[in-house]
Amino acid sequence: MRVGDVLDGRYRLVEQLGRGGFGVVWEAFDRKVGRPVAVKVISEEHAADDREVRRFVTEARTVGNLSHPHIVTLHDLGEVRRGPGPAVHYLVMELVRGRSLADVLREGPPGPEHALRWAGQVCGALDAAHRAGVVHRDIKPENIMITESGEAKVLDFGIARLENHSAGLTSTGSVIGSPHYLSPERWAGAVVDGRADLYALGCVLYQLCSGKRPFDGRSAVSLMYQHLNETPAAPSGASPALAELILRLLAKDPADRPADAAEVRRALAAIAASPAGRLPTAPAASAGTATVPVAVPGQRAVPKPATQEPAVPMPAGPMPAAPEPEELRQRADLAWARGVDGEPAEAVRLLVELLPDFARVLGPADPRTLRTCHDLALWLARSGEPGEAAALLREIVPGTAHDEETAADVARDIVRWERAARRQGAVGAGPGLGVLLGGGPQHD
Repeated sequence: MRVGDVLDGRYRLVEQLGRGGFGVVWEAFDRKVGRPVAVKVISEEHAADDREVRRFVTEARTVGNLSHPHIVTLHDLGEVRRGPGPAVHYLVMELVRGRSLADVLREGPPGPEHALRWAGQVCGALDAAHRAGVVHRDIKPENIMITESGEAKVLDFGIARLENHSAGLTSTGSVIGSPHYLSPERWAGAVVDGRADLYALGCVLYQLCSGKRPFDGRSAVSLMYQHLNETPAAPSGASPALAELILRLLAKDPADRPADAAEVRRALAAIAASPAGRLPTAPAASAGTATVPVAVPGQRAVPKPATQEPAVPMPAGPMPAAPEPEELRQRADLAWARGVDGEPAEAVRLLVELLPDFARVLGPADPRTLRTCHDLALWLARSGEPGEAAALLREIVPGTAHDEETAADVARDIVRWERAARRQGAVGAGPGLGVLLGGGPQHD
């Protein structure tokens, strides 16, 4: 596609506005109606994948059924063929002139009045979507536009789903969405509803007030742990009332969050109407402040990183019996089977939960524990985290010195996954083997 190309004899491409992994967004001119529009064109790579094309068409049908002043309007959907290759699919949308909220945040927090106003407008958009049975599933600053007139508009419903469908695993088992804004139930692979969007909105609102995200782990596993277990400090720059609302939005259990977007919008309006509600609270506690792990219902908590404050003491009474080695083996086999069945992200989740039990029952240096670490590295790599996989394997190298075959396998995989990470431009920075085993950092 080039400037000047005309799609279907109607949409003349004027200027490329942005490019992502899924396609390109152009400013175009609708010659039939006589207005500027935005045209989203699927990339050639994705156009050849029937599954991705269906996702693209789903976005069109999803947005096409929504009508709200704070949701970007869809005008048209089409496809054109150029030569023997796959058809070029495109969406025609309202052209929003302005900046993404992500661009705004790069300049620092915009202040409580803007935060309250924009969050309220996003709530209006989410309320309309949720009442239509649509969960956005990717609320983040990059998907919120701030127009030249200062209004917020929600865009990119590319991974939206109808409410009460599955949490959003792809056919390869990877959780889709943006890790910094994924709710605990999304990480757990549970069924989601509109409260998952409210959790993501809580992350965005936290960032609007404090200038930083509530959770900022350097890898997918670190972020999964934080979203599942950690409670962030109250956001700086927010009034006590607003901070309380944000922390409710970030509740681990969806039942502890506000019931719906309309309730959040009413709460934001009440805070905005109160002079005290707009006054920021005192600076938040330092990053070292202890937090209490919270487990998702039906989900065992991931072990707390050793870099944090000591865990809250366990109540008095008999400790639960340690699992038998055979039970550990069966659980490891289950995780492996999920990976083989095309769900590497689920295999990662199960193994992250399982490793502390291996270390507690068999010992961190036991060959079976190290083999399970190797399995985790494999599924991390197949989930798109080769750098993190290689970093984990480098930590288990000393434990494989007695087994030449295992040592050779580990060395081979380190080289392979480091090469893949370099191609991605990624650097492995997981939580560390000591954390995954439920103890402190490992030392030689």
